[in-house]
Amino acid sequence: MTTNGTLMNHCGASLVTKGDLEIIPAPPPTETWFPIPHLDVLEAVEGTLSSAGFEVRNYQLSVSHGKLRFFGVLDIATPLADGVTLSVGVRNSNDKSFPIGFCVGNRTFVCDNLAFSSEIVISKRHTRFGSDRFHEGIAATIDKLSDYHSLEAERIKRLQSQAIPDRAAESIVLRAWEQGLVGTRLLRPLLDEWRKPTFEEFQDRTAWSMLAAFTHVAKDRQRPPENRSYELNQ
Repeated sequence: MTTNGTLMNHCGASLVTKGDLEIIPAPPPTETWFPIPHLDVLEAVEGTLSSAGFEVRNYQLSVSHGKLRFFGVLDIATPLADGVTLSVGVRNSNDKSFPIGFCVGNRTFVCDNLAFSSEIVISKRHTRFGSDRFHEGIAATIDKLSDYHSLEAERIKRLQSQAIPDRAAESIVLRAWEQGLVGTRLLRPLLDEWRKPTFEEFQDRTAWSMLAAFTHVAKDRQRPPENRSYELNQ
């Protein structure tokens, strides 16, 4: 099974463990700004997921800018379809650079260059009640995950069952280039990935394998996947 969450560190972030987060304090608050320890943000996500019956099977965590910025991706042991699971992204800054963030979907992208994308994204500022609102936002989102899970599973299964002959696939790639969705430098890597997939589960000639080819090449070029998310910002 491939990892559906991607944590990319190319702007100086360093990988850490949950134990490392325990010894990273938050700066003192001001009258209008209330920073939150990174561990508290992570545990808020973990606790809400656990209460809703979702088990975390893998972590990717990192910090940057003197440990004031935190990024994480959590893969969830909840299958959407064959080889596909849910993934959660989380981030926090204690240098006023961005709000607390949470995102969830079947493909989640978190980067220390501040790219943050998935199907569902929530964002809360570091205000006096920011932590409470973040907890509420996560709880409301996870409460709807069962409906999302069913709809997304059905969408993926349709893609996996839709056959695409090689000639049709090449036409799709060409039209993507003509419409500016991929650059000239990505044409050859994209065709190569379609013709000889990196992962065995994408050997079938389907719409799902084509989507995987686009996503894999975009990831390798250190570009976030297209953000199909909607944001809930307060």
